[in-house]
Amino acid sequence: MPGDRGFLYLFKQLEMGARRPFFELVTSHGLNWSQYTALTVLHRLPGLTSSELARRSFVRPQSMAETLTPLIDAGLARRDRDPEHGRQILLSITPAGIAKIEAMAQQVRAIEDEMLAEFDDDEVVVFARLLRRARSGLERAAALDGLIAATAPGEAAAESGSPGARADR
Repeated sequence: MPGDRGFLYLFKQLEMGARRPFFELVTSHGLNWSQYTALTVLHRLPGLTSSELARRSFVRPQSMAETLTPLIDAGLARRDRDPEHGRQILLSITPAGIAKIEAMAQQVRAIEDEMLAEFDDDEVVVFARLLRRARSGLERAAALDGLIAATAPGEAAAESGSPGARADR
């Protein structure tokens, strides 16, 4: 197919290859994919709002409440009022939540190691760097799409120089 490099298909194959063992792992620890992601994000970035956590966990803000409620009920995460903005609620992982993700860490690493078995150490570093750059490109494109959608229909075309063209191209 002209223009199709096959990357999206390869990414989907990679995802599907990791999905089953990862799903089995997190469910054996009483979590689902979204809950595990939320806990690991809160471990790296404590004190996020629910909408910030949703964005970083790849779910809609409306879905984050469904993800958080069982974590909070189980004592794996907590809500605290922001001392600087009393109405804002900040989310954090608890020691029990940290223990939960640490209990899975070796098995998560084993899944990653299987995926990267054909790579040497330098290639792993380069692969991670390239994936982050690809993710950044998609994040920029999504941000631009949001800006274009937020402007009046004629404004987006005027800024980009041609009708319907993206401003970043």
